[in-house]
Amino acid sequence: MFFHSFIFGRLAVLVGLASWLSIAVINNLFDPDTNILHLGNTLSMALLKEEQVLGGALLSRAWPIEWAEPLLMVVATSQMLIAVFLWVAALGYVRAWRRRSLSSLDQARNLALIALTCFLLLWLFFICGGLWFGYWLKQGAIQSVHMTLILISLGALLWVQSEPARLCHELSKKGSHENN
Repeated sequence: MFFHSFIFGRLAVLVGLASWLSIAVINNLFDPDTNILHLGNTLSMALLKEEQVLGGALLSRAWPIEWAEPLLMVVATSQMLIAVFLWVAALGYVRAWRRRSLSSLDQARNLALIALTCFLLLWLFFICGGLWFGYWLKQGAIQSVHMTLILISLGALLWVQSEPARLCHELSKKGSHENN
């Protein structure tokens, strides 16, 4: 029973994040104009150009607004690949659940750690890119979302990588009984 509860919590985190990111991809595909607008404002630094003082020294970093749409397609593709990876990792936990196997659990956890690291890297890319273009000055809500997703990623990584001693002890004890 403990084996299943150990897996269930991690499975829930992976399914939740995979679902959330899958919905983000769908939103980017069916309503690209919203994020093209936000990306365009960030890349072109249009909101900073309206200011007299804020971000004036950063304006040389601006990109053409026309790059927003192709960049959104790169982002949506990256999000889709990471969502698939999260789903595959979740399926690894389902497989471990069904097999009640420590080796399957290790494989699932390793897949999950890689998938969650990719999820974290996505949001680190967003926050570093946004910082480069000074988005915190005029688009603080967007920066807050990115920071929240970084914290969620870190929490998920810590949760998934943890390995309770009780589970390892029970499974190694069971394995030694089976070998005798």
